[in-house]
Amino acid sequence: MALTLSAHTLSLVGLAVSSLALPSLAAQNLADQNLAAQNITAQHVVSLNAESPRLSWVPVGTKQALICPLAQLSECLLALPSAARAQLPASPQQLSETLGQRVAMVMPLVDARSSGIVITNVNAPSERPSVNIDAVTYELKLIDQPTLTLWHELGHLENIALQGEVLPSQLTPYQHEWLADIYLIWQIAKVHGDFRLAWQQYHRRNLGAFTYPQQLSHWSVPMMLQVLTHYEVATVAGFSRYRDFVADFYPSAVQLPPPLLAEYASLMQRTFAGGAQQALPQYLYWRKAELGGYLQPTLIELMGAAKANEWLAQHSML
Repeated sequence: MALTLSAHTLSLVGLAVSSLALPSLAAQNLADQNLAAQNITAQHVVSLNAESPRLSWVPVGTKQALICPLAQLSECLLALPSAARAQLPASPQQLSETLGQRVAMVMPLVDARSSGIVITNVNAPSERPSVNIDAVTYELKLIDQPTLTLWHELGHLENIALQGEVLPSQLTPYQHEWLADIYLIWQIAKVHGDFRLAWQQYHRRNLGAFTYPQQLSHWSVPMMLQVLTHYEVATVAGFSRYRDFVADFYPSAVQLPPPLLAEYASLMQRTFAGGAQQALPQYLYWRKAELGGYLQPTLIELMGAAKANEWLAQHSML
C-alpha cells in the first residue's frame, strides 16, 4: 500500500517531535539534516515520509520512536544507539525482507531513549479488502489507510510504554493488537474530530477475518465497538494524553475469553470461507446473534441496511 497522506491527515495531534537529541552521536549529521528545527511539528514529520521520505523522530511516552522509510534503512540503523541496533537484524536487507509487502512494521527496542523503530514502505501494494457474499463481491474503499497503519504501529509502542503503569505488565499478543487499534481511535478523534476512519478500521478488521484466517489475531472489532458505541468522539478527543484515555477505558473494557473468540472465528470462517462446505445450519447457533452484532455495521456499510439485515436474518444472526 502506498504511503500517501492527505493534507488534512497531516495535522497529527499529539505526535510533535521531541527536542531531544538523536540517541546516537554517530548520527549527528542526521540530526543536523532532519531535526535542524528542534520544535519541528508532526505535520512536517509525516509530510516528509509521504512526499520526500526522510527518517523522523516522534515522542512515545518519555522516549522517542524512529520512523524510518524503507529506502533509508542504513541511515536509520546508524541513527540508533549501538545497544538498540544490536536488537535488530544485522543488515538492511534482512529488515526489508521482514517487512515484505507491508506498508509499515514496528520493532520495539529496549533502550533508555529509543522506544522502537517503525519502518514504512511507500511502494507497498495498495490494499483492497473485499468479501464475496452470495456470489456478489463487495469491496471496502479505504481512505488514508497508510496513515492509519502508521498510527496503529505507533500505538504498539505507546502501549508497551504504559505496561506496568496504566496497563498490566503482561499482555497477550491479541491484547497488544486491539490496544493498538484503541490508540488509533484516540488519534483519529484528536485529528479528525469524528469516528469515520475508526469505523473504516473496524470494517477492515471484519473483512480481514472473513477472508483470511491469519487475520483473526488482529480481529479487534469486539474491543473497538465498545469505544465507538460507549464514548462520544468529543469525550475521546478531550483526553489530551493517550495514557489518560486508556486508563479510563481499560478497567471497564469487556475482554472476550479466548474460547469465545475461537468460536466466533470458527463461525466466521464457516460462514464466509469460499468453496463447498457441508450445510450445518445449527453450527454454533448459540453464538450467531452475538456475532451478528459485530458484523452488522460492516455489512450495512457494504450492502446497505435493508439487504444486510435481510442476510443477517436469513443466517440467524439478527
